[in-house]
Amino acid sequence: MKQDKKNQMKKQKNSPAQILKDKKDKLDWQNFNFLENLLVFCTVPGRSVPKESGVHFRISLDSQNKSICILFEIDRRNDPLIRNQALKRPDYMSLYVDANSCICTIIEMKGKNHNSLENGIEQILKLKEILQTEISNHLPSKLKVKYQGILLTPYNSQVPSKKIVEVASKGFIILPIQYDNKAELYPYVSKKNKLTEISKKYNHQEITESTALLIEEILTTIALPKRIHDEYYSSNFLVGNDREGIYINYLLPNDTDYITLFANTKYTEINIDENEYKENIKNELELLNLINRLAIKFSNNPISNYDN
Repeated sequence: MKQDKKNQMKKQKNSPAQILKDKKDKLDWQNFNFLENLLVFCTVPGRSVPKESGVHFRISLDSQNKSICILFEIDRRNDPLIRNQALKRPDYMSLYVDANSCICTIIEMKGKNHNSLENGIEQILKLKEILQTEISNHLPSKLKVKYQGILLTPYNSQVPSKKIVEVASKGFIILPIQYDNKAELYPYVSKKNKLTEISKKYNHQEITESTALLIEEILTTIALPKRIHDEYYSSNFLVGNDREGIYINYLLPNDTDYITLFANTKYTEINIDENEYKENIKNELELLNLINRLAIKFSNNPISNYDN
């Protein structure tokens, strides 16, 4: 009887819901690679950020359930995603996905110092370089991502226009946006920006937030900080520092079921039991054309037996 009780307590302690509850705001480089740490620990629910260097912003999703937008914090105070102190790193990055687009917009917030603004351009370019390498090394080659940047500064700052035009001539657009209040960046992250927009003034818009899709909720709020050692894990996860791909577990909103996202350079697999969310997830992925772009296939290998 005592052993049964101990086993039950262990099961509760290692349940997906408890793993999520115990999640700490700290990157885990021992168990996760760059993209996994980004997806598991760096999302910003609500897509709104506090003031820094005199500027702040939000991204209000205006989608009518036809897109997702996820905001990631890159320069995380004492726990930054880019760990090498010698490398420049920007503040945030947004990922916008609809049926036709997959856009990464790298966002750096700066004050009025001109030298600092020039550094901001280098910070944006560094993350672009890292993302291109990581995505190429770990995600399906069919996935095509567009990259761009935003340099967000207060009014009357000395925007390094010459440097921005120079970078644009090489095919990478960084929009300088000047605004003293909370900027609304949805119109600028939800489309591919053009060279002609560099010289245009920021146009503030009040946008009513749309209801997020289920997959945005899953990706943003319920990624598990530990992998569940179930039968799917035993069959698919390869331990090693040079491991290719990503492997992440996500709790579902019923706080009981969970799914596994497994991807490499050839395909993506979503392992999910039959439940009330499966068809919804499939439909949303099809709506966003992600089934094709991520070469997604579904499996339902047994996931009920697990032990962490």
